[in-house]
Amino acid sequence: MIPPHMSNSIRSNLAMLEGSTRRLLSIAVLAVGVGACHHSAPAPSMMMTPVARDQAHTEATRAQLQELAISTEAQAANAPDAATRQQRQMQAATIRARLRDGDFDVGDRILLSVRGDSTISDTVTVRAGRMIRLANIPDISLQGVLRSELQDYLTTQLARYIKHPDVQTTSLVRVAVMGSVAKPGFYQLPADLALADAIMIAGGPTTTADVDKTQIKRGTDTIYSSDLLGQEVAKGATLDQLNIRPGDQIMIGERHHTNWGMIASIVGISAGLISTAVVLTRHR
Repeated sequence: MIPPHMSNSIRSNLAMLEGSTRRLLSIAVLAVGVGACHHSAPAPSMMMTPVARDQAHTEATRAQLQELAISTEAQAANAPDAATRQQRQMQAATIRARLRDGDFDVGDRILLSVRGDSTISDTVTVRAGRMIRLANIPDISLQGVLRSELQDYLTTQLARYIKHPDVQTTSLVRVAVMGSVAKPGFYQLPADLALADAIMIAGGPTTTADVDKTQIKRGTDTIYSSDLLGQEVAKGATLDQLNIRPGDQIMIGERHHTNWGMIASIVGISAGLISTAVVLTRHR
């Protein structure tokens, strides 16, 4: 039997205990619901959906870049928010730099095959001054040359030393594929590769990946948010058409992870509070 002078205090404490129990149970139920939602089969992602592309135009031409620079600058001027404006401004600046300086930086690699009265098959590395060096041929400058122009440009340059050269080139760009992929790291990838193919080369998305949250970063700056990147991927854009530069990071997002240990603790605490409430109720 509870003494009369203690009954009011116990009733007050019991009411607070029951309220806390209800709140904890609500949190646990909500967390379980969220977990079930995020552990269900994800919807197919636009990022990983193959898009038909014109193979002859997987690397941006000078005319296309000039048009893109103008449209991107207009998009920056009319952007709905500061973040989008900044991303569009950085994209426009990258395009203008490509038009001015070309696509090749020191350390870039080019797969080169030449057939003629001499045969060359090699992976050449861009040297200081944006120069490449081939055996028995003077150094060739790539200053101002776009990837889409490289094959014709080298054909013209090598024709000075090789009769009727048949030149084939593949430009490689060094990018990091990071986040929720099986084999994160740096890769030398063909510039005419689609984004989905780049992700698959890095082992593909993990089971917890959310590729619709993929972003492209340059240092600490976000060049493409997931929303803007999704729009470009839907058009079938390649790494070249996304204006990827050496060292850029393709960051694969991750789905929400439910902390089941925390939920179990909440449920356990709630069960203990319910038991206490029942005992106190019996002693009223």
